[in-house]
Amino acid sequence: QSHLETVVMDRILTAWFHEAKHIGNLIPANMGIEELRLRSWMWDGTSHVDPLKEANAQSVRLASFTTTLADEYARMGLDWETQLRQRAKEQALMQELGLNDVEERPSETFDDEEDGQDDDNNNEESLKHHAAA
Repeated sequence: QSHLETVVMDRILTAWFHEAKHIGNLIPANMGIEELRLRSWMWDGTSHVDPLKEANAQSVRLASFTTTLADEYARMGLDWETQLRQRAKEQALMQELGLNDVEERPSETFDDEEDGQDDDNNNEESLKHHAAA
């Protein structure tokens, strides 16, 4: 992606900028190419195979200050400021509607082996119950 940004995307942006300067009121007259170089490219994120494991890992990274919200949202191809502003709107509306007593709690985490064994045991008990009936 870094190579693509440098070789393709930045060149296209520079060419666009020089053309856009010739069209009135498309971009501010005092804006220079240097200001465009301060931007960053946003790429689509990819989904993790196990979302629960990824969420737990993300929580650990944030708690241990080995990542930032900007980095975590960028992994998903999202802008962190936009997402936080949206979240604030949602929380304000929830409070307005009297839903502020709803606590935000992370999902319970389970050990994969125990979780799988419990499901297997529940399925076996269910089968035995149906067979006996």
